Amino acid sequence: MSPAVTVEDLRKTFTLHTQGGQELSVLRGVSLSVEPGECVALADPSGSGKSTLLRCIYGNYRPQVGRVLVRHGEGVVDMVGAEPRAVLEVRRRSLGYVSQFLRVIPRVPALDVVAEPLRALGVTRQDAAARAAAVLARLRIPERLWALSPVTFSGGEQQRINVARGLVADHPILLLDEPTASLDADSRARVVELIVEARRRGTAMLGTFHDAEVRAAVSTRLATLHGVAA
Repeated sequence: MSPAVTVEDLRKTFTLHTQGGQELSVLRGVSLSVEPGECVALADPSGSGKSTLLRCIYGNYRPQVGRVLVRHGEGVVDMVGAEPRAVLEVRRRSLGYVSQFLRVIPRVPALDVVAEPLRALGVTRQDAAARAAAVLARLRIPERLWALSPVTFSGGEQQRINVARGLVADHPILLLDEPTASLDADSRARVVELIVEARRRGTAMLGTFHDAEVRAAVSTRLATLHGVAA
C-alpha cells in the first residue's frame, strides 16, 4: 500500500511584486512521505517554509515543480495538478487541516463551525452537532459559547475551535500547523490527547510544533525540509 502522503521534489517560489518582481525561493526540492499511524514533525527552524509546505499539500499554494500525492479512497490524487473540484473533494473526505488561524463566516455559531466538516460528509445535523459538542466539551469550550460566533472568542478559544473542527471528522490524513499555539498548559494537554488518539486510530499526520514537549508527545519521528531525518 502506498503512503498516505508523498511529496516529491517540491519547489515553491514566491514573486514579490511590490519589490520589483524579486523572487523568494522557499521550498527547494522537498521530498518526504507519511504513512498511516505516523505523526511526522517538521523540525526545521521558524521561517524555513514548513507552513508553506503544509499549504502546498492542502492545495492552498501551487508549487512550480514537484508532486504531492495524497491517498484518496482507493486511489491517489496529485494535489499539484488536480482540478479545483478534485482538491475540494480530497479535503472533504480525506485531508483535514488545522491552521494557525481560524477563519470563519461571522455570525455562524461555534457548534456549527465545528460540525460543518461532518455535514459535508452527509452526517445528519443532529449527529454532527452531537459529535461536535463532544469534541468541544473535551476541549473545555463552555457550552454557553457554543451558540456564539468564534470571531468574538479569545485567541486560545479560537485555536481550540480550530482544533475541534480539524479533528471532528476523523479524516485519514491530517495536517497540523502549530495546533497548540496560544494555548495554556491544560488546553495543550487536551489537544495532545486528541492528536495521540487520532494517531493510534491510524491517522497519518504531518505537522509543525513549536513547543518541544508537544512535539515529543505526539510525533513518531522527525523530518526536515532537506530530507535529513532526526
